[in-house]
Amino acid sequence: MASRTSTGFGAALRVREFRYLWAAELLSVAGDQLARVALALLVFARTSSAGLTALTYALTFVPAVLGGALLSGLADRFPRRRVLVVTDLLRAGLAGLMALPGLPLPVLWVVVGVLSAASGPFKAAQLAILPQVLEDRAAYRAGLALRQVTGQTAQLVGFAVGGVLLVAIGPHLALLLNAATFVASAVLIIAGVRERAAAARAVATSAGSDTPCGGGGLLWPLFALAGLVGLFVVPEGLAVPYAGELGLAAVGVGVLMAADPAGSVLGGWLAARVRIPTSATAAVLLAIAAGVPLVVCELGPGLVLSAALWALSGVFSTIYLVQLQEMVVDLVPDHRRGGVLGRLATCLYCSQGIAILGGGLAAEVYGPFRAVAVAGVVAIGLAGVIGVLWWLARSRRERVAGNEPASAEVSHHRSLLAIAGTSSPGTDCLPDPEAVDSVGDQGSGGDANSPFTSATQPPTASEVGKQVYSMRPGSWRLRRLPRAARAYLVVVEVAAVVATVVLAMRYPVTGRAAVLFAIIVGLGVLAAEATRRVERMRRRFSDTPHVNMSSVWTLSAALVTTPALAAATTVVLYLHLWHRSWRQVTGMHPFRVVFSVCAVVLSCHAAFLIDMALPGSLPPDSSRPAGLIALVLVIVAYWCVNSGLVAVAISVLRRDRSLGRLLGSWSENILEYATLSVGALTALLLSWYAWSVALVMLPLFVLHRSVLVRQLEHAATTDDKTGLLNAGTWRALADAELERALRHGTRLAVLMVDLDFFKGVNDRYGHLAGDQVLRAIAVAMRGVVRGSDLVGRFGGEEFVILLTGVESTGAMEVGNRICERVRILRLEDPITGGTYPDLRLTVSVGVATFPDAGRDVDELLMKADAALFAAKDAGRDRVLAVQPTRGRSDQEAGRSPL
Repeated sequence: MASRTSTGFGAALRVREFRYLWAAELLSVAGDQLARVALALLVFARTSSAGLTALTYALTFVPAVLGGALLSGLADRFPRRRVLVVTDLLRAGLAGLMALPGLPLPVLWVVVGVLSAASGPFKAAQLAILPQVLEDRAAYRAGLALRQVTGQTAQLVGFAVGGVLLVAIGPHLALLLNAATFVASAVLIIAGVRERAAAARAVATSAGSDTPCGGGGLLWPLFALAGLVGLFVVPEGLAVPYAGELGLAAVGVGVLMAADPAGSVLGGWLAARVRIPTSATAAVLLAIAAGVPLVVCELGPGLVLSAALWALSGVFSTIYLVQLQEMVVDLVPDHRRGGVLGRLATCLYCSQGIAILGGGLAAEVYGPFRAVAVAGVVAIGLAGVIGVLWWLARSRRERVAGNEPASAEVSHHRSLLAIAGTSSPGTDCLPDPEAVDSVGDQGSGGDANSPFTSATQPPTASEVGKQVYSMRPGSWRLRRLPRAARAYLVVVEVAAVVATVVLAMRYPVTGRAAVLFAIIVGLGVLAAEATRRVERMRRRFSDTPHVNMSSVWTLSAALVTTPALAAATTVVLYLHLWHRSWRQVTGMHPFRVVFSVCAVVLSCHAAFLIDMALPGSLPPDSSRPAGLIALVLVIVAYWCVNSGLVAVAISVLRRDRSLGRLLGSWSENILEYATLSVGALTALLLSWYAWSVALVMLPLFVLHRSVLVRQLEHAATTDDKTGLLNAGTWRALADAELERALRHGTRLAVLMVDLDFFKGVNDRYGHLAGDQVLRAIAVAMRGVVRGSDLVGRFGGEEFVILLTGVESTGAMEVGNRICERVRILRLEDPITGGTYPDLRLTVSVGVATFPDAGRDVDELLMKADAALFAAKDAGRDRVLAVQPTRGRSDQEAGRSPL
């Protein structure tokens, strides 16, 4: 429950450093707005071109996005106070250069772009230094809230005062004044903010680019929720047409445009005064609450009520935005906080522009009232989905001792050709019940799909099992599923049948629909027959996911036929796939196929209903964007329904509920949308000239073969037991990296990692447990290194890592962090459900750096291996490095602090 505090903004303002930072930020923001107005007037006065004026104005925004995405890491590599001062002085010089009369426009645009990009690291350093300045939690929250309030005010004042100043002094003097604000900001920071050491002296010692070592995979919901903020500013972007629909004059437009900023001011004040617990639940509920007032705008309320609703939405969105920044500070270690907060601000920045653009297109088609309401509905729906997935990910992690990164999260580790396979909607979407059986009857007891899996790796949502089954109901293995899973399967199947019957009565079959149905089914069967040979070859890789391209035909059937015929299309295609391709495939239980059919049928019905609710997609109207919007929404609806049904099925069968397990990897989902896009194009061809759909066959065949190539690459380059690069692939990539380092004069390091007393693990717990340990070590190492580093299995229990751009100190730091990760590993016994008793793991690490220890890969491996043996002789569980300086011993102990 919320509780009152008596601190308010005063808790932050009492801190001297914050006052100087706050004043510097206000000057920078006001100067930015003044410069935007001055540049627009200057370019328009010289060119009389609205397009060039718009280009100049856009250059004050777009490079800032790139700067935030690419340069935010500077706030971690260098002292943040220094980053603030240097970027302010750089911007002051560039602003002064822009004030020069007669500056050529191309030069002006380059200067504007560089100046805007420099705001990225400035913002990142500013956000990252704030928790260091305001160490008290209440003061930090008050500081965030005050920045929200005054940031809005500074923008409004900058625009308003800028217009008056430009009339009085002209654009050139206004740009000089903007340069003066940057100088004043730098002076304030130098005078009032004390110098602090760089948060990360070596970027190489930080965790992977996708997962902070403190927050793990739970950082993605914060970015997703930040992206929702854009939906809450859609009303502000539609204020003019909205007021026009209400019959209001310019005063009404001003009231509506001021509503959301006024709500943000009130929300900032409440965030500082009212203590709302900082939690995932609170953030999601606040995001949902921010969307509810926008939904009411569907009714077209008057000026006063509309302004009140928009302000209320601004209140909730501001409060949860403050909460998000607090959670980032809690989750992300200080040495990565600048980059993460800078990119979070960039995500927020981009979402607003994209959402306003989408809102404008929607308003053109459906009107401003409905466009604002749709923004609210989408925000509520996405917030709910994010909340559920967040809860599932958190609950899974809380059950795993050691808090190791989920396998799906570390799959973003760059293994070059080690690309995960892909799956299609409704294909093999239920786990093999044998995986459930292995942990006890009805799914009780342990979980064979723990984060560090046993030797018999349970299949993912798109993988197959281990036995061959017939169509006899007695072999369906339904009784071995948990009761909740059986109930869920029945509910989905009944829902599919009922929905098909109801829609068939409402939308009867027509002659044209029957002809299109015959064409789709014929081509679908022909495509399945043409790719059978490819399927057989892919099926030889039992550990790779299965791809099913049938959604091309099922989605097109949903769009151009009737619901009954779309369901019939799905049944016919899946029966053919079962009979010709899946019947003798291991693990393809009939109940999985039945569930897949029902999930796809429901997805088709959802796509059909969306298409009916948003007319204009087929046949498309080339003069309006309504058709494109409708098709995109149809594809998204199809994917959401199918993926949601599959995710729920997996969640009731497994305790591993990571995002990657539930929804698949990024590559899987990209292929998913590519397949659905081909399905939408197929529907367009069918609605235009039915027989032209034959042109889809060749691209579909090529797409199918490309999936096989990716699976072959995966099998050829990765170690099947750990998922790391195999020795040959690692060596080839390491040679290429060394050649690049020689060419550019950069440094790199090789780490040899060996598991201590591994034979004892095999002797006491068995070889299956030993394999589980190897996978756990692989996960631990990939959770420490960056995505650009190479991690491979060298042989047995020995691993090898290549770190790019790293000196000896940074490499030893990474080695020590690997040792620390391994020490806290606690592996789950899939038989008992508990952890292995008395299993304590350690590793020894040897480090060799280029060019100090050697100038080719063989020499570096030999030196790192020698350091590894020295580490074992010195007592194990430690890191030793080859001494880079001459005249000393070959190895140097280096247990640097974590």
